Amino acid sequence: MMIETRPVARRISSICESAFCLRLTELKIEEHTLVGNSTRLECKYDLQGEKLYTVKWYKDGNEFYRFLPGESPEVQVFDVTGVHVDEKQSTAESVVLRPLELASSGKYRCEVSAEAPSFQTVTNHSSMLTVAPPDEGPRISGGQDRYKPGDTVNVNCTSGRSKPAVQLAWYINGEQVNSSYLRGPYTDYVGREGLMVTTLGLKFEAGMQHFRLPGSGGHQQHRNRLDRDMKLKCVATLGTVYWKSKEQSALAHRPRPVPGLPLPAADDGLVGGDEQDADSRADPVHASSNSPSINIAQSLNINEIAVYVSASLFIVLLR
Repeated sequence: MMIETRPVARRISSICESAFCLRLTELKIEEHTLVGNSTRLECKYDLQGEKLYTVKWYKDGNEFYRFLPGESPEVQVFDVTGVHVDEKQSTAESVVLRPLELASSGKYRCEVSAEAPSFQTVTNHSSMLTVAPPDEGPRISGGQDRYKPGDTVNVNCTSGRSKPAVQLAWYINGEQVNSSYLRGPYTDYVGREGLMVTTLGLKFEAGMQHFRLPGSGGHQQHRNRLDRDMKLKCVATLGTVYWKSKEQSALAHRPRPVPGLPLPAADDGLVGGDEQDADSRADPVHASSNSPSINIAQSLNINEIAVYVSASLFIVLLR
């Protein structure tokens, strides 16, 4: 699992009504956080010669933290659902919340007030979403071991339980699929906390354009080779904090040779390949370059086809 947080930083200017001008300079709140982790809410300000009276923090309109310089104690904490303040790590300019839970999601507001005689007050807010990442990576189901051009590929990708629902995306050989190939997404709710399981289907008719050669960007070169493959990858993401993928590969199927006759060009069929997990971005995945190269006939003219068919019928009659 790849973890990344992106704090939302807002710079604020204020209108001065006196010789002194209290102003907020930056509000920094992470847009996405993870259940069980901690986060630091930052509220920076410039007193401009004023004396600080108080700093207050609110969640969804309910005060949960107050800093009063010179008072004993300087820090006061109030009970608010989903908010757990680490008092030892909190100051006049920042508040640490730990541990986070689903109920920690909400709109957080910082309010700074100056001392008498101005009693100026400045405020700003931003929202934070606390997510429960999937308890397992995406799963691919419904695939067959063998395909040939014209067959229908019909598979599903199912996420683990999360809140909110993850976003699923399908890739074929590293390229995101056309939306017409997709079925869903469909979401089911499980458990008391309303965790969600998402399923996204992929359905299309297999064709040669879906096969590629190892180490190449497509299937147009060396059409006589039998080592083409197709890779199906499902990528699950949740905001900026979760990214995981599952991949299945299928290799070109070798046609059954007729004794005494050359092999035709390998232009159809698939056999089931391996599966891989990935915790990184949805980059194209290159197949192994160690597949054996086989020399076969490039094409068959009409006379050769006639001989081929006659020989096949003769062998069948002999049996």
